[in-house]
Amino acid sequence: MSLLRQYRRYPAPDLARYLRFVVAGRHVGWVKPELAEELAAHADIFQLTGTDFSMHPALATADARSAAMAEILDGLRQGGRVPGWRDELYPVTQSYGETPLLVMERAAAPLFGVMAYGVNLNGFVGRGWEMKIWVARRAPTKSVDPNMLDLIVGGGQPLGLSPAENLLKECQEEAGIPPEIAAQALPVGIITLLIEAGEGLRVGQQFNFDLELPESFRPLNQDGEVAGFELIPVSEVIHRLRSADEFMYDIALVLIDFLIRHGFIGPEERDYLPLIAGLRRPIPFAAQVAA
Repeated sequence: MSLLRQYRRYPAPDLARYLRFVVAGRHVGWVKPELAEELAAHADIFQLTGTDFSMHPALATADARSAAMAEILDGLRQGGRVPGWRDELYPVTQSYGETPLLVMERAAAPLFGVMAYGVNLNGFVGRGWEMKIWVARRAPTKSVDPNMLDLIVGGGQPLGLSPAENLLKECQEEAGIPPEIAAQALPVGIITLLIEAGEGLRVGQQFNFDLELPESFRPLNQDGEVAGFELIPVSEVIHRLRSADEFMYDIALVLIDFLIRHGFIGPEERDYLPLIAGLRRPIPFAAQVAA
């Protein structure tokens, strides 16, 4: 069965069914019309004009916009509308590295369809077809994709840390990987994500790293977010990706990218070109809109 089955789990969303979320003249996300109409009652914070749902231009600084968004999200949280609240602030930008237009709670990012960034680690042992890949089973208490298969390490990209610094932190918390080993991880590119979630759109870019681990290493979760680990032959990983939906969707893409880069999936694969094209689809932000 084709690996493209993983991409078909989430067909491309119809963005025409959403309103553009605009901040300071920058298109930074997408909002469901019903949510936009509800929040437009806060006329000092939001404006609804045609196909655009904007933060009020009187909120002229990132701090002012962040405070106003925090007020809105606190109300939504109290109404049970923001599942999995993390007390982690994400920057709202159109591109990574830009100065944030505001910051907002990570769990609310899908409500506004804003870019969320993360880091992933492909931890493996051995080379060639003797290779095995470390896979984690997510804890049943996770708010997103409980009990599904994950990589040995992965996490959101918070404010104040570089991707490399964040990876070192996540390696310790999620798998007990010592800093001297984790520091050997190599940055190998990104995947992009644009799918519909129950509350809105999950939009993101994830920074991926590879790390060849010693055969003697055994991961040990430190933060309670992992139910267990398994070292799986690369041939079995490919079989599972072809035949089942056990892996989180974004992690399936990260693994397909890994398999292509390491030569396990090559041009003889019938769907080789669309597989590659689907890993880094552009996020269709408008270049500029009215403030």
